[in-house]
Amino acid sequence: MPIDTDPSVAPDYVADLFDLSGRTAVVTGGGSGLGDAISRGLAQAGARVIVADVNLDGAEHVAAGIRDIGGSAEAVDADVTVRGTLEAVSATLDRVDILVNSAGTSARFPAEDFPEDVYDRIIGLNLKGSFLSCQVFGRRMLDQGAGSIINIASIGSSVAYPQTTAYLQSKGGVAQMTRSLALEWISRGVRVNAIAPSLFDTPLVRASDDVVSLTSEFIMARTPIGRRGLPTEVVGPAIFLASSASSMVTGHLLQVDGGYLIN
Repeated sequence: MPIDTDPSVAPDYVADLFDLSGRTAVVTGGGSGLGDAISRGLAQAGARVIVADVNLDGAEHVAAGIRDIGGSAEAVDADVTVRGTLEAVSATLDRVDILVNSAGTSARFPAEDFPEDVYDRIIGLNLKGSFLSCQVFGRRMLDQGAGSIINIASIGSSVAYPQTTAYLQSKGGVAQMTRSLALEWISRGVRVNAIAPSLFDTPLVRASDDVVSLTSEFIMARTPIGRRGLPTEVVGPAIFLASSASSMVTGHLLQVDGGYLIN
């Protein structure tokens, strides 16, 4: 979208500010949790949404829900840790305007007992998977000269909490990856930002709580809002970062944390 240098605000300026009509969005991990909510939100803002997930049933459920209310969505089977599957998805699309990297996982163990295979899986999915997605779909955006990438970081990109050492390392890496790509690509029209949530009420978090609640209790004791976030509460931040409303924003970690980092 061309940048209007007129300092005045036109009467219809805000009406189109968050409109994603005509844009194609790829949401990895779109079949559940935050990716589910973001996929539905982007579609309501007018985007065609490619719901990409290794859980194809989940992706198809989200895509069908979008279509049921008149939106445009397709489900695709994609493992973000395998470049070839991402390239296969990219090859089917005429363009890619928005990428949301929501695919991720976590596990809770004391650091001294953290299993190596679990460590490798978390780093591989959260960090390498996010980078491969940025690389594959970012190339399309660079060719177009425009695009917005939204990574899902975490408050754990900035602070520590117990029994999640691999997750914290991966999300710290996502934050730095976001900054480095933003610096490299902004002159070529591609913005790269991240949303950094606190503890949200998702299936992954609920499954972790069944194992150990120490981490959740630690986070909640330090969260001024006094509750977990709801997946719908990341939709507004995602639309902001995806849209022309954030045309001057890149390399930013948008904290969606109920005040956690105030402390």
